[in-house]
Amino acid sequence: MKKWYSIATIIVITVMMLGIAAAPRPAHAVEPIVIKVGYTTAMSGPAAAWGQTERLFFESFVEVFNKKGFKVGDQTYNFKMVVVDNKNSPEGGAAAAKQLVYGDKVKFIIGLWTWNFPSIAAVTNPAKVILMTRTGNEAVPGIYDPKKMPYVVFGNPSEEEFISDCLALVEAFPKYKKLGILECTLGKGPGWDYVLAALDKAGVRYHMEFFPPGTQDFTPYITRYAEAGCDIVFVAGWVGEAMAFAKQRWEMGYKDMKVGHTGPLITPLAYIGVCGKEAAQGLIAEYCAPWDFKKTKVKSKYIKMCREAMKMASEKQGRPYTYTGGIGWFPSHLLILAQAMEKAGTVDDTDAIMEAIRGGTFSTTAGTWTMSGAKTYGSPVVFGTPGALSTIKGDKEVYLAEYPMEPLP
Repeated sequence: MKKWYSIATIIVITVMMLGIAAAPRPAHAVEPIVIKVGYTTAMSGPAAAWGQTERLFFESFVEVFNKKGFKVGDQTYNFKMVVVDNKNSPEGGAAAAKQLVYGDKVKFIIGLWTWNFPSIAAVTNPAKVILMTRTGNEAVPGIYDPKKMPYVVFGNPSEEEFISDCLALVEAFPKYKKLGILECTLGKGPGWDYVLAALDKAGVRYHMEFFPPGTQDFTPYITRYAEAGCDIVFVAGWVGEAMAFAKQRWEMGYKDMKVGHTGPLITPLAYIGVCGKEAAQGLIAEYCAPWDFKKTKVKSKYIKMCREAMKMASEKQGRPYTYTGGIGWFPSHLLILAQAMEKAGTVDDTDAIMEAIRGGTFSTTAGTWTMSGAKTYGSPVVFGTPGALSTIKGDKEVYLAEYPMEPLP
């Protein structure tokens, strides 16, 4: 009896072992394939403060994104950011683009906000490299040519965002008398015809002035704005000049004149340091922190990713990282690119990826928008914007208003 039991036990064990041997073994985890994306910005020169500040957050965001990555088919992919200084000049832009395209072999350049789009696009388009950038005088309807520039995407439509900013100001201050618009003569161009026509159509009351490069004394302009009845002055991207204007208008006694500028705040403390605490109060700028948006919905997972990246950036620099201005740029473009690759079913066929981008709907750190502009720009490659603004209160940046951009025809 004991012998039979022993044989039976051996048989059972043998069968179990054979079953284990025959069972399929779990497949080895497939390592993510890394895709290089170029980021060319001002890392030197007058605009370097923004490029250097944003870079730390962008690199942290890529690390956060890569924890899960994205899939095309069964393959997981990660991104690697390759940074090259473009000096915010035409020559620097051309050199940076050549380095990224021919030296680093990137097929995608994203997050571009500097003023050298033409020289960069002249390199990227013939090479079939996708460039995600902003609009501007060099890329308004009638100048941007979708047939000659089929690999350009306007991930941040600056002209349209300026219009939304003005409408947000009017909504925030419904009793305003007249909106002052201040621009440098370097910024003159057909883009302003486009912007002002839109403001006219919307019934916005405004008065515009241009100052020459290097201007430090804004008292004549402040006087003219006061004489024109302007109680809000919005500066087109010239942050240092906006600080000087805000300080001088306070010293002249125009303390009720509100001042703002396009582009985000680096930190309220910088404005307080230049203007003085009282003069800096109420200063207005564009706002990119999605957790404060009131009219634009951003997926909670992207908000969580942004907060994690900011925490990571804080740890890297050894002090709190508070700059939220870059959230709507490189991270948004990165998400558009990943989702377009998923839709196209390829990570290297830029023609197929562009086909997925044109007219496509994408969810990003700047909200969910459908690419528009088929009639206005000749191709539906214009992403939307929340048109959000912030203001300085004490030594903090707080939400002020929001006017989401309407899809372009």
